[in-house]
Amino acid sequence: MTAAPEASPAPEAPDTAPAPKTRRPRDMAISLLVLLIPVFAVVWMYRTLYGGDTVVTVDPSEAIGSAQRAGLTQLPPATAPQGWFIVSAHFRDGYLRIGYLNQDQQGVQLVQGRGELPRPAERHYVGRSADMTVMLVTAGADVAPLAKLLPIPVSVGEGG
Repeated sequence: MTAAPEASPAPEAPDTAPAPKTRRPRDMAISLLVLLIPVFAVVWMYRTLYGGDTVVTVDPSEAIGSAQRAGLTQLPPATAPQGWFIVSAHFRDGYLRIGYLNQDQQGVQLVQGRGELPRPAERHYVGRSADMTVMLVTAGADVAPLAKLLPIPVSVGEGG
């Protein structure tokens, strides 16, 4: 029988591991640009093509009509003061709520219902007439133009 030739051991790999790839600041900047360009493009398209900055207004006539059919009296007019926008109008659970934006894009909410209304944390103006209560809630907007249109006079509420 012939002896099998002895296998020579495999040459050992050198102990040096390949150097890790280093990232340069330029690589990070390119990655950020690749991610941000589509975001900016979508925002630009929304604002220019779809009018993303325009105020969406609503007609409060339906909500005011519902409040009137439910027996609320001395309701606000269905128009906003000059330069203001009506952005929401609801009659639910016995309360009429109309949201306004003034020229400075500050919000004011009118709440009208029977009896006592819940006290908000924001500055508010209250008016009462017989069993009707009206409240204007704002975080700092000047409510004088809106208050002039209301059939019930309002004044600064307690804590406002």
